[in-house]
Amino acid sequence: MNSSPIARLLIVDDERALMTALCNTLETEGYATTGFTSAREALAKLRERQFDLLLTDLMMPEMDGIALLRSAHEIDRDLAGIVMTGHGTIDTAVKALRDGAQDYVLKPFRLDNLLTVLTRALETRRLQTENIQLREAVSIYELSRAITLGLSHDEIVQRTVAAAARQSDAGAVSMLVPTEEGRELQVAGMNGVDTHWPVGERLPIDASIVRWIATAREQLSAWSAGDAPGAVFSPPFPGEQAGVALPIVAGGNFYGILMFSSQAAQRRLTPGQIKALDILASTAAAAFEAASLLTQLRTLNHELEQRVHDRTRELQAANADLEAFSYSVSHDLRAPLRAVDGFCQMYFDEFGAGIPPEGRRILDKVQAGAANMNQLIEGLLRFARFSRQPLQTRPVQMSAVVRRVVANFQDQLQGRSVQLQIGELPDCVADGPLFEQVFTNLLSNALKFTARRAHAHIEIGALREAAEQVYFVKDNGVGFDMQYADRLFGVFQRLHSQNEFEGTGIGLSIVHRIVRRHGGRTWAESMPQQGATFYFSLPHTPATVAGA
Repeated sequence: MNSSPIARLLIVDDERALMTALCNTLETEGYATTGFTSAREALAKLRERQFDLLLTDLMMPEMDGIALLRSAHEIDRDLAGIVMTGHGTIDTAVKALRDGAQDYVLKPFRLDNLLTVLTRALETRRLQTENIQLREAVSIYELSRAITLGLSHDEIVQRTVAAAARQSDAGAVSMLVPTEEGRELQVAGMNGVDTHWPVGERLPIDASIVRWIATAREQLSAWSAGDAPGAVFSPPFPGEQAGVALPIVAGGNFYGILMFSSQAAQRRLTPGQIKALDILASTAAAAFEAASLLTQLRTLNHELEQRVHDRTRELQAANADLEAFSYSVSHDLRAPLRAVDGFCQMYFDEFGAGIPPEGRRILDKVQAGAANMNQLIEGLLRFARFSRQPLQTRPVQMSAVVRRVVANFQDQLQGRSVQLQIGELPDCVADGPLFEQVFTNLLSNALKFTARRAHAHIEIGALREAAEQVYFVKDNGVGFDMQYADRLFGVFQRLHSQNEFEGTGIGLSIVHRIVRRHGGRTWAESMPQQGATFYFSLPHTPATVAGA
């Protein structure tokens, strides 16, 4: 079954009998025909409807065929034309072809000859139309690239106007865009000599324009075939004779109006041209939308960069304050402590023999307090140092790190019954010296809280989870109540009194800070008098996964 559209023929001949016979005959051959004996009536019909081919007599009293063809092309440039003549001279044929006819036929003609000429003329028109559509597609493609090129608003205006001007009937093109306050339309770009407004001209956005935008978008959205929507031929500006006016809308945002004027006010653009221009307007709207989003993104990036800059300055100032505080703690606070301890010792040395027991007990407490305060200051300085120290990450053999840490505790292990079990410890990517401090603090913690056990048991091992590598240090010491577990890793937080176990409460805080800076986490599990297990995790890295 032939699915090709039926060709629409406009037949004009002042001899009614011949015109009627042609219409009837060509109808039987599968064409849709409309006939007139008046050239002016035929032109009026052409302004109302779309035709593919004009078949006209050359010699007519009202208007000859060549004049009719010229006037018809003023209305529809793509209309194919065939002239019928009984004067088969070379001059007549040349003049007809020169004035836009695809071909001519001699009267009287045979039907097979006429059908051949019709087929050839319609095929030529089809190829010309496809060529026009190809040029239109290239224009649209070039504008589409603007979306990915990150062009500015003005550049998109100029490219859209240039693309519209390359359309087959673009006598004049204007683009009107909303002003910043959104109350007026401003002519942002133009091409051609028939435009009504200069660049920069402003027109108020009134209720009629708002209604026209809504109507045009609704009609274009519902348009699938047939004649183009009527709104596009009715621009919302009084006295403006435009071939087409198209709204530029994307994402619910109105970006302007594309005014596409034909080379002659009477020429009616084809539905194919309207469709191409609507695609062009939609492409421009998408480009405007992308440019708007890009502008917002750049603004956000600038604000983010400024915030990062401000935060960096604040951090630098905070680090400078911390350095000053560390210096003050290290020197200014320690000096009075040294003085207190020194005067106590001088008093012991000078008057030791005469000091009563109660006085000696008080002086011992003063010295012990000074020593404890000194330990707290030292712990605070270590915590600050590990918080500021830059990370130097590299592949680390955790088993080697633990062996070095255990070797440093050999003196503390002397004279104690301690079973130390070291399991398999997977390698990781981390700052090795910092994790020596982690295991030093955890092992010191385990030894301290198993000191009252006749037989201490400490285990160092690892667990492999889906998203992270977990290490642990487990002991059978005094343990703690889990309802206080959230206090374990805070600075100066202790779950046991100073009288029970010495310490400052800084060690686990340092562990937590180091692990967190590596992207890991810390936690513990315990029961009173049942020992405790301290865990820390590190995220898997490609290196650790590959070596697993």
